[in-house]
Amino acid sequence: MIIYKMIKKIAVALALCLLLIPFSRYISPTTVVDGHKTYLAYLPLSFIMAMIIIYGRSAIIPLTLGSLVVYSWLLDLAVVPLVAFIFCLLFPLLIASLITRHYVGRRWRFGLPNKGMGQRIFWLGFVAPFTIKLLMYLTGNVIEYPPELAPFFGGGSVIYMIVDVLNLVVASLIFTTLFYYPLRMLLNPHFAVGFWRRCVWHYRQDKNRFYTPIWLVVWMVYLLLMCSPWHSELIAGYLVPLVFVLLTLGIRRLGARPVSLLWGISAWVLLTYNTGFLQGVNTQYALSFILSVFISFTVCLLYMATSYHKNEWMKRVYHLQAQTDPLTQLPNLRALEEHIQTFQTGALCCLRMANFEFLSRHYGMMMRVYCKKTIARELQPWLLEGEKIFQLPGSELLLFLREGETEARLTYFVEHLNNKKIPWHNVTLEIEYGASWGIVDSPKELQRMLGQLSYLAEKASDTQRVLGLDARLQAVSGQTTERVLLLQKIKQAIDEEAFQLYAQPIVDCEGKGYHEILSRLVIDGQHITPDKFIPIVAEFNLSTRFDMMVMKMLLTWLAKHPGNVQQTRFSVNLMPLTLMQKEIAQQIIAQFDVYKVPTSAVVIEVTEEQAFSNSETSNQNIALLREKGFKIAIDDFGTGYANYERLKKLQADIIKIDGCFVRDITGDVMDKLIVKSICELAAARELSVVAEYVETEEQRDILLQLGVQYLQGYLVGRPKPLQQLKH
Repeated sequence: MIIYKMIKKIAVALALCLLLIPFSRYISPTTVVDGHKTYLAYLPLSFIMAMIIIYGRSAIIPLTLGSLVVYSWLLDLAVVPLVAFIFCLLFPLLIASLITRHYVGRRWRFGLPNKGMGQRIFWLGFVAPFTIKLLMYLTGNVIEYPPELAPFFGGGSVIYMIVDVLNLVVASLIFTTLFYYPLRMLLNPHFAVGFWRRCVWHYRQDKNRFYTPIWLVVWMVYLLLMCSPWHSELIAGYLVPLVFVLLTLGIRRLGARPVSLLWGISAWVLLTYNTGFLQGVNTQYALSFILSVFISFTVCLLYMATSYHKNEWMKRVYHLQAQTDPLTQLPNLRALEEHIQTFQTGALCCLRMANFEFLSRHYGMMMRVYCKKTIARELQPWLLEGEKIFQLPGSELLLFLREGETEARLTYFVEHLNNKKIPWHNVTLEIEYGASWGIVDSPKELQRMLGQLSYLAEKASDTQRVLGLDARLQAVSGQTTERVLLLQKIKQAIDEEAFQLYAQPIVDCEGKGYHEILSRLVIDGQHITPDKFIPIVAEFNLSTRFDMMVMKMLLTWLAKHPGNVQQTRFSVNLMPLTLMQKEIAQQIIAQFDVYKVPTSAVVIEVTEEQAFSNSETSNQNIALLREKGFKIAIDDFGTGYANYERLKKLQADIIKIDGCFVRDITGDVMDKLIVKSICELAAARELSVVAEYVETEEQRDILLQLGVQYLQGYLVGRPKPLQQLKH
């Protein structure tokens, strides 16, 4: 069987030699200079080199026999001159191939044109042609050849010898691909399919699908123009460099293999139909220069193609690494964002392992990694095209599902996993699972949605079930908790600015002052109090959107009711997470500029936690707001973060004493001492003091006596809708 395969292989190679050696010699580009026929590229050398690369040492016998038969018929030489010529042609190529194999390795014939390119160029592209010419020169001094062949064996001038050497270099460097790729495709259809997928089909996708056809059209038009029969100095003198520009641009999109093949076709067309291309080239000196330029550009093109190929390969590797968790080898959140950009319709599912933290403390971090990889392998067979599993830090995994019946499929996954035990170092782990899911409406809402799904999955894992979250505010699951449903209603109210603004007065002893803006939410006739919706706003990272909505609604009202531009009219609370956002102060200031409302009209209230925070971003935002004319009030003062050292450095204008020090001030001596101390410190810092939750006349009298300048509470006035406020 082995002998049969070898005989078949040699027979096929011999048939190719008998057919293609004369054909390649026939299509070899030539020109006439000084009355002598001159090869511009001796293509039989290209074919022989391609056969050696494809067949290796198995090509020796077919090449030898085929060359003897073909050249005995073409050249009509005696046996000795013929054998000497075949030896000069084949021996240097075989020796150069052995040396290349030594340096590049046993697979030197594969991975063209990238692997070992420098060694290939040097030994096969330069050393082998020069050695061929040297042996032919020495042979010509010993053996006499016919006059028509004598110039090739040293019987011509020095410049003729130089041009002849250059044509061999051109043949080996440029035109080998013209035979190599078609022959590989002919002998191995799988190679043709791979070449099509990697080098052709790939460049019809995405952003390349228009670039590549346009490039090919320009390339063909250029070749037609260059090979036209017109005699024009413009074509010969100025359009020639465009081929180098075109091929250089082609490298970026087409890759090394197609570009090297197209460059071979371009060079053959230009050298064969050279009426316009070689116009004015009437000496061998000029011809040698042109061939040298072709050789130089080929070397540069090959190196550029290889460098670009390696760069693209490294970019793909780095891109893959950036989107892969290094421990679990699962796609991470960055990969999820890109996946959602590709598949914009689908459901995002959060799978939570309820007892994972407990097990991790006992069995270590690698147990967590192993279990996540095991779970991913278990679920993978049930995933369809476009569906993936993504890694989340902690005790969760994300699934992106595209087909319908998401809840039913996810329920099946959870039930299957809850019935499965995972072995770990001679221990069987029983993990409890729960899951949540929601429809992905917009990639911009992804991070917020992940927080919602994580919260819902935690609730679901308590009962090992599946809960649904409808991101479009439609009741998709009867199991959805009241808290999550309220979250969706709050999100909708923020988007639609459906909150109602109320104003509660803050006045001094003369009844003068300003109002604090409070928010109320009414859904389906039901009043939702701030103690219910504010924690959800904070927990699910809606603080900035909520605060900016309140600010916009207030500014709209102020723009319609200008009033006294120098007077403080309202105070607005900013939540802690809002001030931790970079450039939030600039956004607030920009809103005031848009509505043409002076910053002196509004007091910004921040919590004591924010005022004494070590957050650089919060401090910078507060400082910028004060610099632009806003007064800063410290809300809930005295409840935890204040101390005397911090009070010395406090950057604010107003202190609001928390109601816990006011409610019992009529009977609690300690509350009186605390309020008095705060007022004395505020007076020393020239700060105004506001007391909250003032509900009785007795409280008011005591607070004013202790030094409080402003009062707020039901005694002073209850909150009322902003629209009812007198201008």
